[in-house]
Amino acid sequence: MKTVLLASALILGLFGCLVAVPPPAPFPFPVPYHAFCRALWLFATPCAEISIKITQQIQAFSPEYTLAVATPLKIKANHTSPDGISAQNITFSFSPTVLTAGCRVSAQSISLGFSSLLDNGLNYCNLYKLLSASGLTSAPGFMEMTNEWACLGYGMAKCVA
Repeated sequence: MKTVLLASALILGLFGCLVAVPPPAPFPFPVPYHAFCRALWLFATPCAEISIKITQQIQAFSPEYTLAVATPLKIKANHTSPDGISAQNITFSFSPTVLTAGCRVSAQSISLGFSSLLDNGLNYCNLYKLLSASGLTSAPGFMEMTNEWACLGYGMAKCVA
């Protein structure tokens, strides 16, 4: 009898705990089964100039890239592959730097479909293509910081502008 009561209490406690747990909040990082890339870029150029160049480049690459939101401190866009099979959300966040009067850009590309985490650098190339085509890779003070942990497939990326 004690065993049945103990088992019942454990089962009720287990299910009671599961019911009491709220649904998970949106994660501040990509969902585990979506390929993603995060990069940090530094420039010795004001953020307004960087933001304008990236916005103009997104518009120039239409319809492959579509601009969703553009403010002085944030750009959101979407990328669709030429074959229409894959799509990614792209975000750029701009923060002015105090010492150099430059700009710190946090860039992120996340695949929308469930896919292999190793995308051969597709998400990195989505970001880099905009940066290089706009001429920002040769901008004063340009420095890129990312790695294989922050940008899956970064080491295998073969970006074509």
